[in-house]
Amino acid sequence: MTTTYPQMTEQTLLLGNISADQITQQNITPPALGADEYIATLCTSSPGAPSYVVGERVAGKPYDRVILTYGPAHKPWQRVWRLAADRGSHVDYQILSDTSSRGFATSER
Repeated sequence: MTTTYPQMTEQTLLLGNISADQITQQNITPPALGADEYIATLCTSSPGAPSYVVGERVAGKPYDRVILTYGPAHKPWQRVWRLAADRGSHVDYQILSDTSSRGFATSER
């Protein structure tokens, strides 16, 4: 029996683009959330506590991917997390790729 999955394209992915100043360390108490907001926990494959950002649901959905662009303006790096678990006001994301890591972070498929 073959299982088929719907094809996911850039047009169907809900992307959350964030900046480095939006990221907060896990030991900082999150702010009060609005009705459509959630805490997006950004896990990492490196040692240390995960960080978080406040995400905003779009039509009731959390972001499928969270994208952080950072580093030098002439050649910025990009870190991408994928949705791992939606638990209502808390949503977990796993690291998918990091262009600055040179192989440290790997993609799960």
